[in-house]
Amino acid sequence: MPTRSPVRWLSFAALAALFLPGFFALSSCVVETPNHEVMMEGNLDAEVFVNEPPPPPREEVIVGAAPGPSYIWVGGYWTWHRSNWFWVGGRWAARPRPNAAWVPGRWEQRDRGHVWVRGRWR
Repeated sequence: MPTRSPVRWLSFAALAALFLPGFFALSSCVVETPNHEVMMEGNLDAEVFVNEPPPPPREEVIVGAAPGPSYIWVGGYWTWHRSNWFWVGGRWAARPRPNAAWVPGRWEQRDRGHVWVRGRWR
């Protein structure tokens, strides 16, 4: 029985990652720290005012089981990008400390319009 060359396997994996971006994601769960700046441009600390209110939040279904005991489900939210609202779906996020709780971000009405207040761990 022939043995498989590790070089050949690594070459296949590298090509698959380049040409089939979802190839490796099929068997894994997306895990990241909650981050509103997914679609924001420019200075991420600057307040972005939007004249129209965001649409109502979407009903979400939790995707899969938590990848581990330190993960929590962080719900989705609306973001403003290039004059349009876009929904950013929820995801599993690892707690930075064992008892940390996620305080979700929100859009607040202010004098100049609606502004995003980032979520944070507490």
